[in-house]
Amino acid sequence: MLKRLVTALCCCLSFAVSAAQVTDLYQGKAPTSGDMTAAQSQALGDVLIKVSGRRDILTQPEVVKALAAPGDYVQHYSYQDVGPVKFLKADFDVTKVNALIGQSKFALLGPARPQMAIWLVVDQGERRILADQSSDGWAAALRTQAQAMGLPVSIPLMDLDDNMAVNATDVWGRFADPILAASQRYGAEMVVLGKLAPDDKEEGKWSIDWGLYGPKPGTQTGGELTELTKGSGSGTQAEVAQGFADALAGWLVEHYGSRISGVVSSQVLVVEGLSGIDGMIQLQKMLQGMATVTKVTIGQLEGDKVTFNLTLQGDKAELVRGLQLESRLRQVEDNEQGLRYQWSQP
Repeated sequence: MLKRLVTALCCCLSFAVSAAQVTDLYQGKAPTSGDMTAAQSQALGDVLIKVSGRRDILTQPEVVKALAAPGDYVQHYSYQDVGPVKFLKADFDVTKVNALIGQSKFALLGPARPQMAIWLVVDQGERRILADQSSDGWAAALRTQAQAMGLPVSIPLMDLDDNMAVNATDVWGRFADPILAASQRYGAEMVVLGKLAPDDKEEGKWSIDWGLYGPKPGTQTGGELTELTKGSGSGTQAEVAQGFADALAGWLVEHYGSRISGVVSSQVLVVEGLSGIDGMIQLQKMLQGMATVTKVTIGQLEGDKVTFNLTLQGDKAELVRGLQLESRLRQVEDNEQGLRYQWSQP
């Protein structure tokens, strides 16, 4: 009874979350044994995968050439000792990395990415929800692969709060609305719901079946949730985790990614409803984190209306796609004077 009451209260709450900012998107790390070029090349490759959401970008001719001379893309680096291994930690030039991906004809996704909560039921005779500190290796494997693709994800703690709000039956039945409400403590605007099961014929092999749920692209948080994409796979723990992360990253880039062009353009963006400084700062940070936006300035403040002047390396359509990541924004108008959006306060 108490669990149902908590769930009902969660569903009645109005909530709004913004895209997470992946702060280490252009930072790579690789073990080094004295070969600086090899370490920088591996670190650059990792960054290209995170930004593009595609592992096969490393086979593109322009990228192969860049990986042979990675020093041209490094801004600064340092070393970090992890046990007996020395790692190179390098920050790469954002503009150069984006241009390289653009030359390869791949789309890219900037630091603004939706936060996702991963709710998976592990079915080993008895069903349990995978917890963040699980000892079976699944949480660690999923986090590692998500980080490799630049995906901001959370795995539930399954503490008292989580257990009061969500049980294995909810996840198994994919009741997305109450689970997304319960996921607000993790800042999530999308949830992955699915199941993991060991292969009963081959030891060490697993299968996964999952769906990603959230508002339809371009709609506001609080609207009806839908299954955005789904996937399944089988293999070892590492193979399943990698395939899962690859599929999620591929969907995000397909729906929110941008293609960098050599044409520089300007765009006026007017946002109404920004009555406080916090919302304006959050929106400005999001705009600065978009792949096609190279410069953001505030042109005019008029009551709760803020005019942003944007410099783009791409067209307006790419900008509009990226703005869909901010669920508190609703497009009102698109005309010769610019884009106009309404900001919805939490």
